[in-house]
Amino acid sequence: MSPLRANRIPAISASLLPEETVAGRNARRALIWVVVMVVVVAGLCAAWFALAYRDKQAAEHELDAATVTVSDLQREQRTYSKTVQVQNEIATLDGQLKTVMANDLDWSALLDTVRSTGTPSGIRVDGVNGQLNGADGGGAAVSNPLPATNGATTIGALTVTGTGPDKQAVAAYVDALAKLTVVANPYVTNVATDEKTGVTFSLTVDITQNALCGRFTVACKPAGGK
Repeated sequence: MSPLRANRIPAISASLLPEETVAGRNARRALIWVVVMVVVVAGLCAAWFALAYRDKQAAEHELDAATVTVSDLQREQRTYSKTVQVQNEIATLDGQLKTVMANDLDWSALLDTVRSTGTPSGIRVDGVNGQLNGADGGGAAVSNPLPATNGATTIGALTVTGTGPDKQAVAAYVDALAKLTVVANPYVTNVATDEKTGVTFSLTVDITQNALCGRFTVACKPAGGK
């Protein structure tokens, strides 16, 4: 038993303060907490405002610096306006030339290829007559009715005449032409025996799109190549 019970002293506690005093104390305590919260919130708002103002000032300084840089660059660009204009005109002219010269053909390289292809067989080319499709403003040039054996698009035709030691040499020449990419569909139209030169022949061969080249389009390959 506790000493309190042993002495039979009753445990009695009571608040003798008036209710108005307790309520006043609670009100003052609540007011203090409200004031503290308002001060804390006001401090946070002031800190946020100061940070935002500093960022705004920094952004304005950066904007001013960028504006000055742009003005300097524009002033320098005006100094070279003529050069820029000439460069733009050159670019425009190059584009126009590429369009106009899209069907440019290096006839010299093509003729050298036709001649050199027959050299291993002892073929001598005496004459070449060529024409591109629609080059004269009319219809398509005369060409073989067969599609290109190498899968390329035909754009014209050549008529080749020459001499060779025998018909086997002419056949070998035709086979060699068939392996090229710049021409296709070689077709012998005439072969005649000549007592002095061996045989004379004439053949037609189509010009393919692979033969198109020029300064403003696809670079031309060296003459004599495929």
